[in-house]
Amino acid sequence: MRQLSLMTLVCLASGLAMADFELADPAAGYEKHNIATDSEHTGDFEVEGAGVKSCKDYLSDEQKNAAMHYINLNWAKGFITGVNYVRMEERESSQLGAGLDLDALTLYLDNFCQGHQDASLSDASVALVNELGN
Repeated sequence: MRQLSLMTLVCLASGLAMADFELADPAAGYEKHNIATDSEHTGDFEVEGAGVKSCKDYLSDEQKNAAMHYINLNWAKGFITGVNYVRMEERESSQLGAGLDLDALTLYLDNFCQGHQDASLSDASVALVNELGN
């Protein structure tokens, strides 16, 4: 409830200032297709965005496209955040992945994807969540 109140306050306060800029998509021009509209049904949940990317493509991005690789890593971090949100709703607290930096995340995803190139980034992220446990 506190989060909702805080978000409402932030929204109200931000409405007082007028923005004179436009946010640009950081992935624009870096991807062959529009990752924002890609989706895949995996098991019992729908995967959106970069999570549908194959591990083979993830590894290729790491070598050839630093901007897209960073987007992939942030998708995985967002996945962990989503798991934390759901767990917080169920348990009142979840700190899964606390202290997990981008180097450690990259190492895990690289190792997973090298062994499972036909898997997806979402599969690698699910494996990481399972590895991190509670």
